[in-house]
This record gives sequence, structure tokens and C-alpha cells, in this order.
Amino acid sequence: MPLYAAIDVRRLALLLLGPALAAGALTACDKESVHVGFRPAAGTSYRYEIKVQSVTTTVLGDDAPDRSVDEVTLESQDTVMSAVPGEVKVQVVLRRAGSPDRVFQVRFDRGAQLAGVDAVDGLPPAVLGPVGFPEFLPAAATAPPDRSLSPGEKWKIDATPGVPGAPGARLEGTGRLVKVTTSGGRKVASIKADTRLPLSSTTKLGDTTVTITGTETTVSTATRALADGVVQEATSLTKGVYNLVLAPQAGGAASVTGTMSVEIRSQTRRLPDEAKPA
Repeated sequence: MPLYAAIDVRRLALLLLGPALAAGALTACDKESVHVGFRPAAGTSYRYEIKVQSVTTTVLGDDAPDRSVDEVTLESQDTVMSAVPGEVKVQVVLRRAGSPDRVFQVRFDRGAQLAGVDAVDGLPPAVLGPVGFPEFLPAAATAPPDRSLSPGEKWKIDATPGVPGAPGARLEGTGRLVKVTTSGGRKVASIKADTRLPLSSTTKLGDTTVTITGTETTVSTATRALADGVVQEATSLTKGVYNLVLAPQAGGAASVTGTMSVEIRSQTRRLPDEAKPA
């Protein structure tokens, strides 16, 4: 599989974990202060449909640009494993037609900020690496601070979720509570965030060491239910530009340099809860 394809597929799969978020057509409410904390009950389960489009352009050495476009519809089942003061553990099952399910375990703080990754299909979290791991972060980018907020209020985003065995990825930017509204009978908060994430990664693909450095930016918006802080609808646009260095380990071949640009759009909507058997 070409390098660009391997990276792109990996990012698409991980994007499912991060429904990075948006608002629908809503009815305005009074400009009141609200607390948009993440307060789900243990055992609660949520279903989402995520539509993802990614465009990746890779240039290696003197080769012509290689452009790939992928569109996919995915479904996630998020189940709250435990919820205690300060931390919520969630198991996420990702489903894509024709592919095996992917299972992740992640931890969030009470503001819905991603705190860490505990397991990826039973493998150590380090297998994600800093290139795949940041796709979790857009979901946390719109996580509000754990305090009351008024419409129009802004806050600073500065987060470094912990992943054992993987370098820290520092997410910086600003968030803003746009408005408080009602949608589908639920009172919701609409949030927008602009974030920037520098990346640096060195991995092995066969006999070649691949080094990737660059920066990605994300614009995301979300509506979260005020009752429990759970995302109702979401969209995000992530753009990244990276420098590549491919260094063969055998045969004394010279290293190959190149670039990779990525643009990923996602739309997420919460699906009705599945009916429980009588």
C-alpha cells in the first residue's frame, strides 16, 4: 500500500472517534449563563452517524503529485463505562461497511476534554502515534471549561492528552459559546473552536523509517445538550501540511523527501437510541 494511502486510511478510521461538532437550525433562547459539563450516566449509550470526506495529496521526490479522495459513512456506538467526579470512561465501537469493527477506550474529563487513550483493539495506545492520534482531538476542541458561561464568552484551549508511549500532542486555540437554543425538545449550547496542532512523528513501514512534521488546523462547531453535555450534531474542517522523509534502512539507498497535504471534512449527527428488548 502506498505511504499516502496507509496514512489516509488510518486517519479516516480515527476520525470516527472524534465527532468534531456543529449546529443545526435552532430556535434562539435568552442569553443566560449555562454550565455545559459532560455528565453522562454510567451504562448510557449513544449512536452517531459520521460522514467523512478526505483529500490527500502526496509528492515524493521528483514524482508527480498523487491525489486521493475518499468519502465514507461510518457509525459509532459510544458506551459510558464509568462516570466519577472528574473523569468519564467511554468505549467507542466504530463500524464501516465491509470492514471489521474497531474498538477504542478513551477517557474524558468533566468538561468533555479528552484526557487520554487506554486501549485500541486491545493494543497499546502508542500504536496510534502522533499522526493518527490528533484525529481524536477535534472532538475535544470544542469542550468548554468546567464553569458557567454566557453566550459570546471565549476561552483559551491548551491541552495535551496523555497517551502512554507516544509523544505529547499539544492542542492550542480558542473556543466560544455562540448561543443557547432549543432543538428537538432539548436545550442545547452551540460552541465554536479554532485550533492549531503541531505534529512530529517517526515510524517504521517495513524497512523504511518515515518522519513526518507539520501543522494541522481545525475549525469545529458543536451543539451539546445542556442536560448531560452529550454532542447532538457536529461538523469540522481539518487542514494539514506535512514534510515527509523516507529513509531506507537497507541497501544504502538515499533518503527521499516530500510533502503531504490533507483536508478532512466531517459531519456528525446523533442517531435515535436503539429500542431495548422487552
